[in-house]
Amino acid sequence: MLRKYAQHQRPGFALLIVSLVVSASIRTSGAQDSGLNLIQMAEYNIGFDCPVTSAMDSTGTTLWVLMDNCFQSGYSLRAYDVTDGTRLTMDDYAEILSSLVGIDNYIDPFSRPMGFTPAGDLSIHYTNSENSETSTLLIPLASGGAATTETSASYNALLAQYSEFPEFSVYSPDHTRVVAAGGTSFHVLDVQAEAEIAEIHVEGSTDYALASFSMDGERLEVIRFNNPEDMNDYASTLLIYSLPDGALLKQYQVPSSAVWISPDERYAAVQLFSNDIGEQSELVVIDLETGVSSPAANLLEDPAAVSTCLNNGHDVSDSGFMTSGYFSFPDVQWLADSSGLVVPLSYNGDGAAGDTSVCIFNYSRLRTYRVEDAG
Repeated sequence: MLRKYAQHQRPGFALLIVSLVVSASIRTSGAQDSGLNLIQMAEYNIGFDCPVTSAMDSTGTTLWVLMDNCFQSGYSLRAYDVTDGTRLTMDDYAEILSSLVGIDNYIDPFSRPMGFTPAGDLSIHYTNSENSETSTLLIPLASGGAATTETSASYNALLAQYSEFPEFSVYSPDHTRVVAAGGTSFHVLDVQAEAEIAEIHVEGSTDYALASFSMDGERLEVIRFNNPEDMNDYASTLLIYSLPDGALLKQYQVPSSAVWISPDERYAAVQLFSNDIGEQSELVVIDLETGVSSPAANLLEDPAAVSTCLNNGHDVSDSGFMTSGYFSFPDVQWLADSSGLVVPLSYNGDGAAGDTSVCIFNYSRLRTYRVEDAG
C-alpha cells in the first residue's frame, strides 16, 4: 500500500550522529506569465525542534504545531500567530505528550493526526505499531479540564473490519470522520457513532489511490495515480465525491499525488518532488477549473558550509561540515479565506555529534505564502 507524499518523510534517526553532506540538485523555476502567483510573504525561525503535524484553528489565525526533538521524543505543543510568526504564550503540554514517546508509538503525518473537534478541543491520534491500535490524546483547549488519553477497543475493531492497514486511516479536519482503505473501496466512518457513512468504490484497487477529506468534511478527495507502474511518474487524477451519497462531483488532472485543496475548492496546492531526497521539492498552486499553475516555489536550500554551531556558538569552520539544504514538511495549511498557505518546515535534526557536545547546523521554519490571481 502506497503512503502519501513519501518525499515528506523524515530520513531516519542517525542525523545527529554523523554530519550530513547531501548533494542536492536544487531546481529554481523561473517566473511565468501564468496569471496565478504564489508569493512567499515571510519565513520564521521556529527553533531546533521538528514539526510532526499541525492544525489551524477555526479562525485561521493560529497554527498549532506538534513538535518533537527530531527523534520521536521530547514532544511539545506550540501555537503561532500566522500573521507575524509570533509564538503565543501557552502550556506546551509536555507532560501529557510524554505518552506519545515509545519505540512502538508513531504519528502518521499523512493521516491528519491532529485536528480541532467541533467543541474546539485539540485531538491527536497516534498508533501502536505492534498491534495497530489507535489512541487519542485530547487536549481540552476550549472545554477545560485535564488532558486525557483514550483507547477504544470497539473503535479499533471497527477500523480493522474495513481496512487491512487501519493505522493509515485518514481523519477529517474536525476528527469526526475517518476514511479507511479497503481492497477496492474507501469506507467513510463516523468516529463517535462507530458506523459506516459511505463506501466509495475505486476502479481496480485502492493500492494506488489516496483519500482525504475536504476542509469542511463534506466531500471525499481521492487521488489516483495515472501510471502506477512507473514510480517516476507522479501524474494523478483528483476525484471529488460528495458525502454521504458518494456521488462523483468533479475530477481534475494534477501533476502529483501530493495535493491540498483550498477551503473554497478553487485551488490545489501541489508538491512537485523527486523520490531522490534532496533533488526536488517545490510547491505550486493550480487553479482547478482553468488548469493554470503558478511558478514553483522551492522548498529546499543550497547546501552551505557550516562555520558556527547554531545551538552553542562553537567555531567549526575548519570541520568541512555542510548543511543538507533539505527540509521536509508534515502538511500544508490553507488560510480560511483561501488567500494563502502556511507551511511548517522541518530541518530534520541536521547536525553532528562530537564526544562531548552536539553541533546543530540549521533550524526549522514556518513559511507563509500569498496566492495572487494576477489575471
